[in-house]
This record gives sequence, structure tokens and C-alpha cells, in this order.
Amino acid sequence: MLQVAQIWDLRQPVSSLTMAAHEHEILSVDWNKYNDCLVATGSVDKTVRIFDVRMPMQAMHILHGHTYAVRRVKCSPHSESLVYSCSYDMTMCMWDFARQGDPLVRKFDHHTEFAIGLDVSSLVEGMVASTGWDAMVYVWNQNGNPLTS
Repeated sequence: MLQVAQIWDLRQPVSSLTMAAHEHEILSVDWNKYNDCLVATGSVDKTVRIFDVRMPMQAMHILHGHTYAVRRVKCSPHSESLVYSCSYDMTMCMWDFARQGDPLVRKFDHHTEFAIGLDVSSLVEGMVASTGWDAMVYVWNQNGNPLTS
């Protein structure tokens, strides 16, 4: 059974849009900062999906690369096509869904337990932070090695 993502207008009693998004539970959703028609979702089915809300019946992109559930997705505040995800597989991935071929740009595997949270700096382009059940916070430039805290 497909799981749905819904968009709500809080002034209305029903959802404005329902998208059949994943085969399993959806754990995270984020709006694209550059294109307000794009939404990224992460799911127990191990995928990140990119949807255009103007054509909600099918994902524009399905990103494969995690081996366990995707716990969090985050769209870049600096690039329309960059999306980050972290997973119970202890990794954080950087994706460029506009890239030809493999959209996986980089995989960070510094956590020793489930990676459960991430954020991208809106002030410093390329600065990313993740946290996990290992009680660690890693902060780094997307092109370098992380600092620990």
C-alpha cells in the first residue's frame, strides 16, 4: 500500500494535495528553497524522492543509495538541485538530482550509530552538520572531512 504525503492549507478543513509517495512510511519531507514546486521526501523504503507538486502522481527523481530507512532529508539553501539525506545505515548522502548518470555526489560515513538528523547552513555555502545515536555531531564543508563535537 502506498504511503501518502499531504500538503495542507491550515485555513481549509481538508488537504490541498495528496501525493502517493512511497511504498513504506515517510519519515521526512522538505521544500526546495529555490523552486517552491519541488518537495523532497525520505522513507523507510530507503529512497529519497523528488516531487513536483504540479505533477504529483509520480516522482521526478528516485534516489537510491541508502541501505536502511532515510531518516531526514534537507534541500540545499544554495542550489536548486542539491539534496542531503541521512539514514539509519549510519551515512549522510549529498545528491545532485540534475546531474547526469549517478546523482550521488558524496557519501559521508563517519557515524557509528544511526544518523538521525542533519542541517545545511544558510549562511555558509557547503557547510553541513549531522548527528546520530552515537552522540556525535559532525560539521564539515561538503568537500572536506568533518570536525567532531
